[in-house]
Amino acid sequence: MRSLDDTIAAIATPPGEGGISIVRLSGPRASTAARGLLRLGSGETPELSPRVAVFCRAVCPGTAEVIDEVLAIFMAGPASYTREDVVEIQCHGGRAAAGAILDLLLSSGARLADPGEFTLRAYLRGRIDLVQAEAVADVIHAETADSLKVHETLLEGALSREVAGWQEALGTVLVHLESFLDFPEEELDLKGGAELVAALDEVAASMAGKLETFAWGRTAREGFRVAILGLPNVGKSSLLNRLAEEERAIVSPIAGTTRDTIEVRVNALGAPVHVIDTAGLRSPADTVEEEGVFRARRAAEEAGLVLMVYDGSRPLGEEERKEALALIPGDKVLAVVNKADLGRVPEEELSELFGEPPLFVSARTGEGVEELLRRVRDRAWAGRVPAGGGALTRLRHRESVRSALEAVGKARELLAGGGYPDAAASELQRARRCLAELLGWGTPEEVVDRIFSEFCIGK
Repeated sequence: MRSLDDTIAAIATPPGEGGISIVRLSGPRASTAARGLLRLGSGETPELSPRVAVFCRAVCPGTAEVIDEVLAIFMAGPASYTREDVVEIQCHGGRAAAGAILDLLLSSGARLADPGEFTLRAYLRGRIDLVQAEAVADVIHAETADSLKVHETLLEGALSREVAGWQEALGTVLVHLESFLDFPEEELDLKGGAELVAALDEVAASMAGKLETFAWGRTAREGFRVAILGLPNVGKSSLLNRLAEEERAIVSPIAGTTRDTIEVRVNALGAPVHVIDTAGLRSPADTVEEEGVFRARRAAEEAGLVLMVYDGSRPLGEEERKEALALIPGDKVLAVVNKADLGRVPEEELSELFGEPPLFVSARTGEGVEELLRRVRDRAWAGRVPAGGGALTRLRHRESVRSALEAVGKARELLAGGGYPDAAASELQRARRCLAELLGWGTPEEVVDRIFSEFCIGK
């Protein structure tokens, strides 16, 4: 069991230079510890009123040496992020001032916070559930505005409210079943047939719809993987650099320059995308190149989309036709003809191979690149987009809902089959436990530890 009786402190802003840095304290001694090193211009210790910013100085208590001018903000629990007393000290950016203030707070009895411990305390004190706590970390790591919206929706409790609605509906059915079982002498009517089965059907349909959001939600959190493949010297690395808007891969007319995979993060018009440049597909000349070709094929297998790049300045060769057909299912491949400013491969040839017209681009001039990003975005966001509700963004979410749906389905079959209220009640209890674990109530401590280990210190 974790202790909530001590006071924790950490720098809440990233390391490096910036306008301000924030040192955060939380716990019963937060105000006392902060006031121990804060002084007004008159030398007096300031009073810290809730939600009032106080301009003062941070000083070394032993020598009164001024460390920095700061703003101190006190938030009294439970009206704070952690539902404990919280103090935030804003000082000038950089490592020196914030580090010195943190050292003084630790010397006064505060403890250095573990990664994610402020959010962990908010969770343990019931301010947020586990889905919302995970969303805090995902908001911090969101790479695009669209991804941010997904995680903000979870943070605001959209998914949590849906799960609570399922719990309530299942609880209503369960109460009726348990009343029937506990008071047989009352001769209560088991609505077995119609009403209970209909209620379970409604919950099951909602759960099944939510499971369909997982691919979409996972893209928002982890990014969509796109592999660039093709023969040597078709311009794969040039295309990667154009998409990344910086020189990330070496470009050379020498075939076989790229030996290993190179991965960059790209904002594809709102979709977070990981683009992987690969070695050219050809008969390897040595063991290093052979490993590069192997990694290229593996990247294609793991990717959600393969950009099969062709050289638009020359006719389509037999080797390229073979590679296109043998590589990967066509619905996962987008044919991209690079060097479109120099010439064009006949569209009919590539349309026959992949079932859709190719996309013509020029990595040199940027022609067609925006359309390429649009197509990548459309593939990345393919699937069921949640309408007003939160998406399932983690495997843990999907497995909890899937297990709950399985239990609801078994309960429905038992009741529709003409009875077995005791077995149906047991399945509904299992479903409710799965949903409770999704929100963090009854979740094993090792799972909670793993989730919060992903956080940065200070959050």
